[in-house]
Amino acid sequence: MKKYIIGSVFCLALAGAFTSCSSDDDLDPQSIFVPDPDVLDPSSPTYKFDKWVKENYLDEYNMTFTYRMKSLATDPDYNLVPASLEKSMQLAVLTKYLWYDVYDNITGSSDFLRQYGPKMLHIIGSSAVNPSTGTEILGLAEGGLKVSLFVVNDLDPENAELLNAKYFKTMHHEFSHILHQTKTYPKEFDLINAAHYEPNTWQERLGGTTCSLGFTSPYASGQAREDFAETCANYIVRTPDEWDLTLWLAERGWYEVDDTYITYRLQGAWPSLWPAMEDAYMQKYGFCYYYYRNAADEAADMRTYIGQFVEREEVYYLTDLEVTVDKEGSATDSEAEYINYLFYYMNGGSRKFKTVAEIEKWLKETYTDKGIKLYPVEDTDGQDGLKNLEQKVSIVREWFSSAWNIDIDELRALVQERQSDININDLMEQIENVDTNKD
Repeated sequence: MKKYIIGSVFCLALAGAFTSCSSDDDLDPQSIFVPDPDVLDPSSPTYKFDKWVKENYLDEYNMTFTYRMKSLATDPDYNLVPASLEKSMQLAVLTKYLWYDVYDNITGSSDFLRQYGPKMLHIIGSSAVNPSTGTEILGLAEGGLKVSLFVVNDLDPENAELLNAKYFKTMHHEFSHILHQTKTYPKEFDLINAAHYEPNTWQERLGGTTCSLGFTSPYASGQAREDFAETCANYIVRTPDEWDLTLWLAERGWYEVDDTYITYRLQGAWPSLWPAMEDAYMQKYGFCYYYYRNAADEAADMRTYIGQFVEREEVYYLTDLEVTVDKEGSATDSEAEYINYLFYYMNGGSRKFKTVAEIEKWLKETYTDKGIKLYPVEDTDGQDGLKNLEQKVSIVREWFSSAWNIDIDELRALVQERQSDININDLMEQIENVDTNKD
């Protein structure tokens, strides 16, 4: 399932109507207003957490960290559930540590986020799935004032990859929207891939293919402003290894196989022959190399494709899946009933490679060291993906510097340092040790 972020949706506030009454009317002693759940209540079991949130978000940044899901602040089209208290506390301390404290450190004070940061961070326990596209919403930014984060009940504080994929990349993405709505980014950014945006079908693209065009993600290929926010966010949160892989993918050509029969086979029709491994099967397959198994295959131009691109939770890697197709690119023989009569061969899908070093070591040991000649898939999109990505990052870097006096590379380095050294127990002690005697 593709996951995405919705940014910059402006909301209208609905003004309430007032009625009057005469001085002779009796007033009902029962208030029509329920108590504000965000008001500190020393008798509440959540008092320590609420006090920590008030001191660290409301008092420091004039914003609210809203973990009690507000029905008026959510879309009624989605069936949503609140975030659990434990996950809410974990996300609260992680957000302070990985986002707010980082910007404070880089800018020298809390003034920057106090002025430009969102005024509400609204967290929701469940996901919001768009039934028409099958895509999952990870975040919403509304009018530069409120950011909503979903699937908080899935939070794993020990998994930095998923923390970025589900929450912190979203935060940096949405904050980039807020910033560029305040001070616009150079429009030369929009021209780099002007002819390659697909606002209606971006979710059908593979990450390898979009990297080859010069995008950091399929979602970035939807429209220019999302491309800008994705470039900012992915550059900040992707580790050096992950960013190097992004650039490596951008230098490749990609051969795509869209075949439901392959998916059917990999999902377990013949589990004794091929592992029904989740990382192996997808709706669309992208490969960046091929070779010929033997002289007969080469004479018939039957290519065995390797280097399968996979995206899980917005984490990129390759697997060792192999698929052999005929010269027409067909992967099946519709007349065949048994494996010996099929046009294609398939194996692998049991290993994953997340770094360039791992990929190149696997290619060398499995193929070239054994005398198997590898052919890179021809890059036919007419774009230098690596050059496009480097140009986009250069524009982002200059914009952060000139518009905001922020060195994005320093920001990125501090994010990388902190996300590689998360001790959730130490962070949670801040809540436990909050001074309840202090006003």
